[in-house]
Amino acid sequence: MDTQLSFRRLEVFRLVVEERSVTRAAEVLMIAQPAVSAQIRALESWVGARLFVRRGNRLVLTEAGERTAAWAKEVLAGAAQIRREVGDLSSGQTGRVIIASSMAVGTYLIPPTVARLGQERPQADITVAVGRPDEVVHGVDTGEFDFAVLNWDERDIPDSMTLELLVQARLGIFATADLVTPGTSMTVAEAMQLPFIGAPSDVVYQRNLVEQLRAADAPEPHFTLRLGHSEAMIRAASANDWAIFAPVYALADDPRLHEIDVPDLHLTERIVLLQRRDRIPSPLQRDVVSAIRTALREFDIRDHHE
Repeated sequence: MDTQLSFRRLEVFRLVVEERSVTRAAEVLMIAQPAVSAQIRALESWVGARLFVRRGNRLVLTEAGERTAAWAKEVLAGAAQIRREVGDLSSGQTGRVIIASSMAVGTYLIPPTVARLGQERPQADITVAVGRPDEVVHGVDTGEFDFAVLNWDERDIPDSMTLELLVQARLGIFATADLVTPGTSMTVAEAMQLPFIGAPSDVVYQRNLVEQLRAADAPEPHFTLRLGHSEAMIRAASANDWAIFAPVYALADDPRLHEIDVPDLHLTERIVLLQRRDRIPSPLQRDVVSAIRTALREFDIRDHHE
């Protein structure tokens, strides 16, 4: 007799326990009674003990049967749970994704998109971690992060990773109404005379900005103050009537500051996707990347000829 354990054998056993009858269990399963009896005998052989004794017309569990019934219930419940969980993983409804990002991208662009996914998939575990580019590249390469979306310079990346340009986003100059009247148009030279707040000089965003200004032969702006967080920079500009270079996506709907029209100044930032070549993303991770691609497309100046 086959004495291998199977979920089917445990399911038949549990039904006999519930019905207290091999005959009724066979009727529920719509199989012959001897087939049910054979499954019970095989399970008894596997555990090495009698599971039932007969009392009148009813089957009663032995002590071994009681323990086996409790164990079988847990096993079957666990099997059902793992089937549900794996099914949800396959559909992208559950799982975990850790996204690394740079300061502005991780503050203004990524959160609204992943928040919508979090509402749609409450069982998913989604994390956005902000870090410096070197930390982000290392974290993606080691597997600490599943992928990264960040503004980029021309640094080298390991051969184990891929880099994809997602968008080329426009940068603008923003100021309070008290500093510059809304609707005002300025030359580059005039705009560079404004009091600016900037990021530390070693930050990728600030370094890219200065390189673009130099390439455009623009006068070097005066940075009255440098702060390490994009929201702190915006708050300081708003509170002190300073100007700020910022991505349009960060301030497009912000009432504190308005964009100054500087027709001859064209500044951008490159936002890229970093991934390991050998990483096989889960359905949830693929869905998150797809949602981010779609959301960022709105700010891609390659698709919006202004």
